[in-house]
Amino acid sequence: MLILGSAGLSAAGIGPRDLALRVGGEPAARSVVFLSRLGTNLTGLFAVAMAVAALLTHRSRGIRRIGVLWDLATFWPRTGHPLAPPCYAERAVPELTRRVEDLTRQGGAVVLSGHSQGAVLVAATVLHLRRPYLDRVALLTHANPLRRLYSKVFPAYLGPSALRDVGERVGWRWLNLWRDTDPIGAWIFSCGPDSPAGGNARPESRDPANGVDRRLRDPHSLLPEPGDAPPPPIEGHRFDPDNDYQAAIRDLVARLPTAASRSRW
Repeated sequence: MLILGSAGLSAAGIGPRDLALRVGGEPAARSVVFLSRLGTNLTGLFAVAMAVAALLTHRSRGIRRIGVLWDLATFWPRTGHPLAPPCYAERAVPELTRRVEDLTRQGGAVVLSGHSQGAVLVAATVLHLRRPYLDRVALLTHANPLRRLYSKVFPAYLGPSALRDVGERVGWRWLNLWRDTDPIGAWIFSCGPDSPAGGNARPESRDPANGVDRRLRDPHSLLPEPGDAPPPPIEGHRFDPDNDYQAAIRDLVARLPTAASRSRW
Protein backbone atom coordinates (compact mmCIF):
# COMPACT_ATOMS: atom_id res chain seq x y z
CA MET A 1 0.00 0.00 0.00
CA LEU A 2 2.84 2.40 0.81
CA ILE A 3 4.45 1.71 -2.56
CA LEU A 4 1.19 2.26 -4.42
CA GLY A 5 0.56 5.47 -2.46
CA SER A 6 4.05 6.80 -3.24
CA ALA A 7 3.62 5.96 -6.92
CA GLY A 8 0.29 7.77 -7.01
CA LEU A 9 1.71 10.90 -5.38
CA SER A 10 4.66 10.89 -7.79
CA ALA A 11 2.29 10.60 -10.74
CA ALA A 12 0.40 13.61 -9.39
CA GLY A 13 3.62 15.61 -9.18
CA ILE A 14 3.78 15.58 -5.38
CA GLY A 15 7.21 14.54 -4.15
CA PRO A 16 8.25 13.59 -0.59
CA ARG A 17 9.41 17.15 0.20
CA ASP A 18 6.20 18.72 -1.07
CA LEU A 19 4.12 16.32 1.00
CA ALA A 20 6.22 16.98 4.11
CA LEU A 21 5.82 20.75 3.64
CA ARG A 22 2.06 20.42 3.52
CA VAL A 23 1.93 18.15 6.57
CA GLY A 24 4.65 19.41 8.92
CA GLY A 25 6.23 22.49 7.43
CA GLU A 26 9.90 23.20 6.74
CA PRO A 27 11.40 21.09 9.62
CA ALA A 28 9.54 18.03 8.42
CA ALA A 29 10.61 18.70 4.84
CA ARG A 30 14.30 18.85 5.84
CA SER A 31 13.96 15.54 7.72
CA VAL A 32 12.29 13.88 4.75
CA VAL A 33 15.01 15.10 2.37
CA PHE A 34 17.71 13.76 4.72
CA LEU A 35 16.05 10.35 4.99
CA SER A 36 15.52 10.16 1.24
CA ARG A 37 19.18 10.87 0.52
CA LEU A 38 20.25 8.41 3.21
CA GLY A 39 18.05 5.69 1.73
CA THR A 40 19.41 6.34 -1.74
CA ASN A 41 23.01 6.14 -0.53
CA LEU A 42 22.38 2.95 1.45
CA THR A 43 20.72 1.34 -1.58
CA GLY A 44 23.74 2.19 -3.71
CA LEU A 45 26.16 0.88 -1.10
CA PHE A 46 24.17 -2.35 -0.80
CA ALA A 47 24.36 -2.89 -4.55
CA VAL A 48 28.12 -2.31 -4.51
CA ALA A 49 28.53 -4.67 -1.53
CA MET A 50 26.59 -7.41 -3.32
CA ALA A 51 28.73 -7.01 -6.44
CA VAL A 52 31.94 -7.21 -4.39
CA ALA A 53 30.65 -10.28 -2.51
CA ALA A 54 29.79 -11.98 -5.81
CA LEU A 55 33.35 -11.41 -7.05
CA LEU A 56 34.92 -12.63 -3.82
CA THR A 57 32.93 -15.87 -3.79
CA HIS A 58 34.97 -17.05 -6.78
CA ARG A 59 38.23 -16.47 -4.91
CA SER A 60 37.51 -17.27 -1.28
CA ARG A 61 36.25 -20.63 0.00
CA GLY A 62 35.50 -19.03 3.36
CA ILE A 63 32.98 -16.61 1.85
CA ARG A 64 31.36 -19.42 -0.12
CA ARG A 65 30.57 -21.12 3.18
CA ILE A 66 28.05 -18.37 3.83
CA GLY A 67 25.88 -20.26 1.36
CA VAL A 68 25.41 -22.88 4.07
CA LEU A 69 22.95 -20.51 5.75
CA TRP A 70 20.96 -20.31 2.53
CA ASP A 71 20.83 -24.11 2.25
CA LEU A 72 19.88 -24.40 5.89
CA ALA A 73 16.95 -22.01 5.51
CA THR A 74 15.56 -23.05 2.14
CA PHE A 75 15.44 -26.73 3.13
CA TRP A 76 12.38 -25.90 5.25
CA PRO A 77 8.90 -24.87 4.02
CA ARG A 78 8.53 -21.32 2.79
CA THR A 79 6.65 -20.22 5.90
CA GLY A 80 10.03 -20.26 7.67
CA HIS A 81 11.70 -18.02 5.07
CA PRO A 82 8.96 -16.06 3.24
CA LEU A 83 11.41 -13.81 1.35
CA ALA A 84 13.42 -16.71 -0.13
CA PRO A 85 12.66 -19.00 -3.10
CA PRO A 86 10.34 -21.97 -2.60
CA CYS A 87 11.56 -24.87 -0.48
CA TYR A 88 13.58 -27.25 -2.67
CA ALA A 89 13.04 -30.21 -0.30
CA GLU A 90 9.31 -30.22 -1.12
CA ARG A 91 10.24 -31.28 -4.64
CA ALA A 92 13.54 -33.13 -4.22
CA VAL A 93 12.49 -35.51 -1.42
CA PRO A 94 9.25 -36.79 -3.04
CA GLU A 95 11.00 -37.26 -6.40
CA LEU A 96 13.87 -39.17 -4.79
CA THR A 97 11.40 -41.24 -2.76
CA ARG A 98 9.50 -42.27 -5.90
CA ARG A 99 12.74 -43.12 -7.68
CA VAL A 100 13.91 -45.38 -4.85
CA GLU A 101 10.54 -47.09 -4.65
CA ASP A 102 10.54 -47.73 -8.41
CA LEU A 103 14.00 -49.31 -8.27
CA THR A 104 13.29 -51.50 -5.26
CA ARG A 105 9.88 -52.52 -6.63
CA GLN A 106 11.70 -54.02 -9.61
CA GLY A 107 13.81 -56.18 -7.31
CA GLY A 108 16.86 -53.95 -7.15
CA ALA A 109 18.71 -52.45 -4.22
CA VAL A 110 19.71 -48.83 -3.66
CA VAL A 111 22.59 -47.14 -1.88
CA LEU A 112 21.57 -43.56 -1.19
CA SER A 113 24.72 -41.40 -1.17
CA GLY A 114 24.50 -37.80 -0.01
CA HIS A 115 27.20 -35.15 0.35
CA SER A 116 26.72 -32.15 2.66
CA GLN A 117 23.17 -30.86 2.10
CA GLY A 118 22.53 -33.96 0.04
CA ALA A 119 23.05 -35.97 3.24
CA VAL A 120 20.08 -34.13 4.74
CA LEU A 121 17.96 -34.89 1.66
CA VAL A 122 18.73 -38.62 1.66
CA ALA A 123 18.03 -38.85 5.40
CA ALA A 124 14.68 -37.13 4.84
CA THR A 125 14.02 -39.57 2.00
CA VAL A 126 14.57 -42.52 4.33
CA LEU A 127 12.05 -41.03 6.74
CA HIS A 128 9.52 -40.81 3.89
CA LEU A 129 10.04 -44.28 2.45
CA ARG A 130 7.44 -46.90 3.26
CA ARG A 131 8.50 -49.97 5.23
CA PRO A 132 8.38 -52.57 2.41
CA TYR A 133 11.04 -50.70 0.43
CA LEU A 134 13.47 -50.01 3.29
CA ASP A 135 14.82 -53.58 3.38
CA ARG A 136 16.59 -52.91 0.08
CA VAL A 137 18.03 -49.51 0.96
CA ALA A 138 21.41 -48.52 2.44
CA LEU A 139 22.63 -45.05 3.32
CA LEU A 140 26.03 -43.41 2.77
CA THR A 141 26.56 -39.84 3.98
CA HIS A 142 29.70 -37.72 3.86
CA ALA A 143 30.46 -34.15 4.96
CA ASN A 144 27.19 -34.58 6.83
CA PRO A 145 25.83 -31.50 8.71
CA LEU A 146 22.94 -33.36 10.36
CA ARG A 147 24.45 -33.57 13.83
CA ARG A 148 26.58 -30.41 13.84
CA LEU A 149 23.98 -28.03 12.40
CA TYR A 150 20.49 -29.45 11.99
CA SER A 151 20.34 -31.45 15.20
CA LYS A 152 21.37 -28.39 17.23
CA VAL A 153 19.29 -25.77 15.45
CA PHE A 154 16.19 -27.94 14.84
CA PRO A 155 16.26 -30.55 17.63
CA ALA A 156 12.50 -31.15 17.49
CA TYR A 157 12.74 -32.33 13.87
CA LEU A 158 16.25 -33.78 13.47
CA GLY A 159 17.41 -34.42 17.01
CA PRO A 160 19.20 -37.59 18.21
CA SER A 161 15.97 -39.61 18.33
CA ALA A 162 15.15 -38.74 14.70
CA LEU A 163 18.69 -39.68 13.61
CA ARG A 164 18.38 -43.04 15.38
CA ASP A 165 15.06 -43.55 13.60
CA VAL A 166 16.86 -43.11 10.27
CA GLY A 167 19.36 -45.80 11.24
CA GLU A 168 16.70 -48.21 12.45
CA ARG A 169 14.64 -47.78 9.29
CA VAL A 170 17.50 -48.96 7.08
CA GLY A 171 18.52 -51.71 9.48
CA TRP A 172 21.66 -49.74 10.40
CA ARG A 173 22.99 -50.14 6.86
CA TRP A 174 24.37 -46.63 7.23
CA LEU A 175 27.92 -45.33 7.00
CA ASN A 176 28.85 -41.72 7.68
CA LEU A 177 32.28 -40.55 6.47
CA TRP A 178 33.68 -37.54 8.31
CA ARG A 179 36.93 -35.64 8.86
CA ASP A 180 38.29 -33.50 11.67
CA THR A 181 39.20 -30.87 9.06
CA ASP A 182 35.61 -30.47 7.85
CA PRO A 183 34.09 -27.22 9.20
CA ILE A 184 30.53 -28.28 8.31
CA GLY A 185 30.18 -32.05 8.34
CA ALA A 186 30.81 -34.17 11.42
CA TRP A 187 30.12 -37.44 13.22
CA ILE A 188 26.56 -38.57 13.89
CA PHE A 189 26.53 -41.02 16.80
CA SER A 190 29.67 -42.50 18.28
CA CYS A 191 32.56 -40.15 17.52
CA GLY A 192 33.59 -36.70 18.72
CA PRO A 193 34.25 -35.18 22.13
CA ASP A 194 30.59 -34.30 22.71
CA SER A 195 29.19 -37.73 21.85
CA PRO A 196 27.77 -40.14 24.44
CA ALA A 197 30.85 -42.32 23.93
CA GLY A 198 33.13 -39.39 24.69
CA GLY A 199 34.89 -39.71 21.36
CA ASN A 200 35.83 -43.36 21.89
CA ALA A 201 33.24 -45.80 20.63
CA ARG A 202 33.58 -49.11 22.43
CA PRO A 203 33.90 -52.06 20.01
CA GLU A 204 32.26 -54.39 22.52
CA SER A 205 29.14 -52.24 22.70
CA ARG A 206 26.09 -53.80 21.05
CA ASP A 207 24.65 -50.43 20.04
CA PRO A 208 24.49 -50.59 16.21
CA ALA A 209 24.86 -46.79 16.06
CA ASN A 210 28.52 -47.21 16.98
CA GLY A 211 29.18 -48.69 13.55
CA VAL A 212 27.82 -45.74 11.56
CA ASP A 213 30.63 -43.18 11.79
CA ARG A 214 33.93 -43.64 9.97
CA ARG A 215 36.57 -41.08 10.69
CA LEU A 216 38.81 -40.43 7.69
CA ARG A 217 42.38 -39.25 7.70
CA ASP A 218 42.96 -35.86 6.11
CA PRO A 219 45.25 -35.51 4.30
CA HIS A 220 45.66 -39.16 3.37
CA SER A 221 49.42 -38.86 3.60
CA LEU A 222 52.11 -36.30 4.35
CA LEU A 223 54.19 -37.42 1.39
CA PRO A 224 53.46 -36.61 -2.25
CA GLU A 225 52.39 -39.34 -4.62
CA PRO A 226 55.10 -40.87 -6.84
CA GLY A 227 55.79 -38.49 -9.70
CA ASP A 228 53.83 -35.67 -8.04
CA ALA A 229 55.57 -32.63 -6.56
CA PRO A 230 53.08 -31.10 -4.06
CA PRO A 231 51.93 -33.04 -0.99
CA PRO A 232 48.32 -34.27 -0.85
CA PRO A 233 45.89 -31.42 -0.18
CA ILE A 234 43.64 -31.10 2.85
CA GLU A 235 40.19 -32.01 1.57
CA GLY A 236 38.09 -30.63 4.42
CA HIS A 237 34.46 -30.48 3.27
CA ARG A 238 35.17 -31.75 -0.24
CA PHE A 239 34.67 -35.44 -1.01
CA ASP A 240 35.80 -37.28 -4.13
CA PRO A 241 35.04 -40.94 -4.96
CA ASP A 242 38.40 -42.07 -3.56
CA ASN A 243 39.40 -45.39 -2.01
CA ASP A 244 37.62 -44.65 1.29
CA TYR A 245 34.41 -43.84 -0.55
CA GLN A 246 34.62 -46.95 -2.74
CA ALA A 247 35.30 -49.13 0.31
CA ALA A 248 32.20 -47.73 2.04
CA ILE A 249 30.09 -48.45 -1.06
CA ARG A 250 31.33 -52.05 -1.21
CA ASP A 251 30.61 -52.52 2.49
CA LEU A 252 27.04 -51.29 2.14
CA VAL A 253 26.35 -53.29 -1.01
CA ALA A 254 27.48 -56.44 0.80
CA ARG A 255 24.92 -55.77 3.54
CA LEU A 256 21.99 -55.49 1.14
CA PRO A 257 19.80 -58.58 0.67
CA THR A 258 20.21 -58.66 -3.09
CA ALA A 259 24.00 -58.70 -2.76
CA ALA A 260 23.89 -62.16 -1.18
CA SER A 261 21.46 -63.52 -3.77
CA ARG A 262 23.51 -62.19 -6.67
CA SER A 263 26.71 -63.62 -5.25
CA ARG A 264 25.24 -67.12 -5.53
CA TRP A 265 24.74 -66.72 -9.24
